[in-house]
Amino acid sequence: MLIAVLIVLVLMAAAVGGVMLVSSRQKTAIAAANQVVPGTATRAPASWAGSHDPEPRLHRRLRDAMTALRTADALDDATTIVLRAELEQAALAWDDRLVAMASLPAATRGDQLATATTAVESIEAAVAQYVSAATQRTAADVNAGLTAARAQLEIQAEIRKSLEAG
Repeated sequence: MLIAVLIVLVLMAAAVGGVMLVSSRQKTAIAAANQVVPGTATRAPASWAGSHDPEPRLHRRLRDAMTALRTADALDDATTIVLRAELEQAALAWDDRLVAMASLPAATRGDQLATATTAVESIEAAVAQYVSAATQRTAADVNAGLTAARAQLEIQAEIRKSLEAG
């Protein structure tokens, strides 16, 4: 009888331990999937993964743009790696701004959301130019695509500067 009780207790402990391990792995996977740049923690809450509010949607657009950026790693050289890093830093900066904006009262977010949307669109356009440049056959076409990407990145930087000044 005592052995049967011990066996049941050991099996229950193993089951609880297994559930806790799976839960921990799921939380880790969700946190990793929520990162805008892999390996860089985000302040965006896990609840943003499925939210339809404006800030979480913009967060996911930034995350998806950075995913697209990583698909064009064939272009990586001394020049393009700097542009890639600048795009990642811009996305991270806007992600932090989105988290901060989400904590503001809804009435005060309208103009800021419009500005953030424009900035995210600019980052997406820069990534599209960067990825497009990766598929070009001539150096001139690659350089043209990278120049266009840098121009979009500069638009985003100007938007950020105008918010910080205001």
